Amino acid sequence: MSFQTRLSAILKNVLIVFHGLTLILAFGHEHLEVPPILEFLGRTHPLVLHFPIALLLLLALVLWNPNITFLENKPFSNNLFLSTLLLTGITVMAGLLLATEEGYEKESFFFHQWTGVTLFWLGTIWYILWTKEIYQTARVISVLTIILIIITGHLGASLTHGDDFLFAPLLKKKNDPKVNLDEALSYDHVIRPILEQKCVSCHKASKQKGDLRLDGVEYILAGGKNGPVIDLNNTEESNLLHRILLPMEDEDHMPPKGKLQLTELEIQIITSWIKESAHFDKKLVHYPEESNLFQLAKNLFVPSEGPNYDFPFAKGITIEKLNNDYRVVQTIYPEAPALRVSFFGKSQFTSKALDELDKISVQLVELNLNNMPLNDEDIKKISRFNNLEKLYLNSTGLSGTTLSSLKNQPKLHSLSLSGNPLKETSIAELGALKQLNNLFLWNSSLSTQNIEQLKTLLPNTKIETGFKDEGERYQLNPPLIQAENNIFNNELEVRLKHPIGSVSIFYTLDNTEPDSSNYLLYQGPLKIQKSTTLRARAFANGWLGSEENTNSFFKASIKPISYQLSYPPHKSYPGNGVETLFDQEKGDEDFGSGKWLGFQDQPLELLIDLGKDQLIESVGFSLLTAEGSYIFPPFQVEIWTKEHQGDWKMIQVDNPEQPEKMGDRKLILLEYPIAGQKPKQIKAILKPVNRLPKWHPGAGQKAWMFIDEVLIN
Repeated sequence: MSFQTRLSAILKNVLIVFHGLTLILAFGHEHLEVPPILEFLGRTHPLVLHFPIALLLLLALVLWNPNITFLENKPFSNNLFLSTLLLTGITVMAGLLLATEEGYEKESFFFHQWTGVTLFWLGTIWYILWTKEIYQTARVISVLTIILIIITGHLGASLTHGDDFLFAPLLKKKNDPKVNLDEALSYDHVIRPILEQKCVSCHKASKQKGDLRLDGVEYILAGGKNGPVIDLNNTEESNLLHRILLPMEDEDHMPPKGKLQLTELEIQIITSWIKESAHFDKKLVHYPEESNLFQLAKNLFVPSEGPNYDFPFAKGITIEKLNNDYRVVQTIYPEAPALRVSFFGKSQFTSKALDELDKISVQLVELNLNNMPLNDEDIKKISRFNNLEKLYLNSTGLSGTTLSSLKNQPKLHSLSLSGNPLKETSIAELGALKQLNNLFLWNSSLSTQNIEQLKTLLPNTKIETGFKDEGERYQLNPPLIQAENNIFNNELEVRLKHPIGSVSIFYTLDNTEPDSSNYLLYQGPLKIQKSTTLRARAFANGWLGSEENTNSFFKASIKPISYQLSYPPHKSYPGNGVETLFDQEKGDEDFGSGKWLGFQDQPLELLIDLGKDQLIESVGFSLLTAEGSYIFPPFQVEIWTKEHQGDWKMIQVDNPEQPEKMGDRKLILLEYPIAGQKPKQIKAILKPVNRLPKWHPGAGQKAWMFIDEVLIN
């Protein structure tokens, strides 16, 4: 008996044994206690399944093309076929062993299990027909086998990667209609898509790791074996929030290491959603406009074409060559040339990978280097990407000594440096990045004093440092102040609201801080009949009182027939000239919006003609203060009046109170009475601060003065 014949006999006997073991496991695997060695063998299922698939396809090709000389060596081809079937059997048994692990539901695994077993049986029938040279029937069986391979593979992919994994790209356009911001729900259109992409593959009906499902509201609320996912009574302690904020190296970090990770934005969105009570049916537009969730999520709902870019598209072949297992290059918006690049695999990263991006340096708009082992010199390489808008450098080991090299990237508006051992010298480096809108510094090595210093250097940048639980009571958010407009002619209705309905809102209307001696308790809409600065705070049992919210409302019942400025505003902030002061359009805290006039070198000297002598009660000036931006109140105000036949008379001279420390941007009103006067003309002179005080970082320099409205009553 030849070696080939003996080998064939052995393989046939092993095949019979495998069929018996397969049946035992198929009918009884859920009742088995699997030892570690078999658990290890079960986990080889995703590894070995590729071999029998490739060999079965090869055998089908041979069968359909009898001219291939492969058939002439019958013993060799016979043993190859048997070996392929044995590999198929091993793959099926490994899959059945894997199914004994926690997290797989029998119902969802059922069809994949039996299509796999049937494939093993069908392959064996194909082999028997082939050895008996019944080729016509064998060809039919081979076609059925290939179809079954596709079906079994699809069902397996759905188990590990989510339902309809194979067809999802084809179905997405049909099943994912665009949603307007006004219609978007915070859970359905913001949170659920993130969970489906990053979490549901391990927490769904077919695979419930930790007995947890995240594929439906009812399952999220039910929680898993470790308790509730979201604690509605204490959202800060929610398990979901805890897991996603853990360091990547922690075994409890979610998603697990090696899986597609949440982006910085996605973490921020989920965190804000949970902290803002985790509403499942609340529209996004029903959140306060200043809420973190609204501000983070609103930009997800943009026109499908995305922003306009004036640079060309990168070549498809270039993008294809740059993509590999550890670097993903993808477009950000359909039909737009902007590209996002993300790196994975810490051990595979080298600085050379950044040099290779020079080929798409023009198109590179977002760069994600989270968890890559960077050195400070790599920042200089990144500074070559002039169109970069978002840069993620979390947990990269940077000390921050070269960050100022990013200052020449004018479009960079978002920088994430969380989890880095930043040195104190990085404050000056970051302070040079005036173009930033958002700076994320969670879990950095910077002290509170360092952060405050940085806020001084970057007054126009929102700096996020994360949540630190120090065992203290939480502070309420300030109440909302709502009104149709800030400027009115006769009367204005103002409402105060708070997201927590049980709070008490205290307020004052005389520009004094609400405290126990002077507050008014809000009980309904307020009727404002004169220029007023409203200051409000919220209080509730078990909470710290909120910070103060302030808003000014301006009455302007008289409009002059003409007005002119003796000196033009600064060329950088011309607004609409003198018309800006009487258009009854209140400016917000953005002094570059075009609704403000800026003065620095010259005073504001305004001549107003009322057309006739008439009784005037007051004249007021709406101003902005922002010490971090060098914007101060005027150091002196002069009011002059002139009757029809008279001379100019100074009736008011005032030195407004000046700030003594850095503060938030504020809208203020300086109002001066003109009792018993019937002027035809008014002249107002407001002089900017000539030298900033010693405590200010710009001590000795000239301050700015910004004004948006003049109010005459």
